[in-house]
Amino acid sequence: MLTRRDYIIKWGSYGAVSLLLTLLFSLTLRDLRVLGVTMFLPPLLVGVVASLEDTKSAVIYAIVVGVLCDLTIAGTFPCVYTLAFTAASLCCSILAKSVLQPGFLCSLALTTLTFVFVDVLNMLALRLKCHAEAGPMLLMMLCETAVSCILLVVCHPVLLHLHRKFTI
Repeated sequence: MLTRRDYIIKWGSYGAVSLLLTLLFSLTLRDLRVLGVTMFLPPLLVGVVASLEDTKSAVIYAIVVGVLCDLTIAGTFPCVYTLAFTAASLCCSILAKSVLQPGFLCSLALTTLTFVFVDVLNMLALRLKCHAEAGPMLLMMLCETAVSCILLVVCHPVLLHLHRKFTI
């Protein structure tokens, strides 16, 4: 059982590592375009943490990441990332604890599901606002998810190491 001090250190470490991964991503790969889309890191962080941690902690982490994304990234409507990440984290954590085996493939599946939550909300908003076509939006969603999941090669081992460090 972790003490309050241990929880503060653990989640402070998760926050610091998340910020460090985001900084490294911003300095190196942020503007790289593959298949006409750029990579997007936050859903990876939410998906991997949801696959590793308990549901309550994963959802709180997703809320924090979502709020930070909503404050720094323009979305199709206010709070899109907070809503999407929270719902995705809840579903992903439940799947990780009851259906999927832990590991890289679990993180990949849950990251893909997190992208689906974010992109479906964005697609619905664009459909309602601009009457955008569903086909091109689905293609962009698939490309963005596939390209971004390449970053799991770095994110999963780093966050798994951190998780193991605090798991008794």
